[in-house]
Amino acid sequence: MMLWYLLTGIFAGTMSGMLGLGGGIVVVPALAALFLYNPDISAEIHMRMAIGTSLAIMIVTLGSSLYAHHKRGTVNWLMVKTVFPGLLVGIIIGMMLVCFLPSSFLSRIFSVFLLFIIIHMLFFDHDASEEYKLKTISSHLIMGFSALIGMLSSLLGVGGGTMWVPFFLYCKLPMRDAVGTSVACGITAAVIATIGFISAGFFTDFNIPYSTSYIYWPAFLGVSMISIIFAPIGVFMAYKLSAVLLKYVFALFLFIMAIQMMFFMH
Repeated sequence: MMLWYLLTGIFAGTMSGMLGLGGGIVVVPALAALFLYNPDISAEIHMRMAIGTSLAIMIVTLGSSLYAHHKRGTVNWLMVKTVFPGLLVGIIIGMMLVCFLPSSFLSRIFSVFLLFIIIHMLFFDHDASEEYKLKTISSHLIMGFSALIGMLSSLLGVGGGTMWVPFFLYCKLPMRDAVGTSVACGITAAVIATIGFISAGFFTDFNIPYSTSYIYWPAFLGVSMISIIFAPIGVFMAYKLSAVLLKYVFALFLFIMAIQMMFFMH
């Protein structure tokens, strides 16, 4: 199984570097499929294990990225502080939902989310433009949207970058600052949600070797360590290959994963 975790890390790291995506979008469906073949992990909790482990992995993968963005001054910490209350509320709501929803339902939710990402990648362009600088953002909008992303982060095991970036552009941030601030919010959500998943597991009666609650450490180590190595390779490939080709290849991969999780992983 460790070989498969390493392969997942290679793909997640490479995709993250090439497209600024990856993370939970790749790791959650991959781990969900692999955990079905782990005799120690029951089918009833395999999605929760995949989501919890994915969030823990994101702390490592986003940590190095956050350091790089912070050094370049592209993290708007005031915006991170502004969205934090809504993000926290959303994460708590998502944690409550994920503890009660069955794995089959979570798989279908994630497949719908993947389809949303495909549509977002193929049909919407969020390049920064002057129109964003004319927007006036209400505190209620920021609170509501950050709560929504926080809920989806803990419910699906993703960082929410595909939603944070266009929202921060709408909030008048330059493109690079939108990306850097998105990373900061993603790692914030990952830390809080990981603590929540560890705490939630203490109230259950399952005992899985090499795990702490819903965090499966062999998968965590295999995926996180190798993805850090391959993320720079993905960045290099992004400059060598056509951006349009990369977009369609990744969209095809997401579509296959969405169909698999919708119909075959229950």
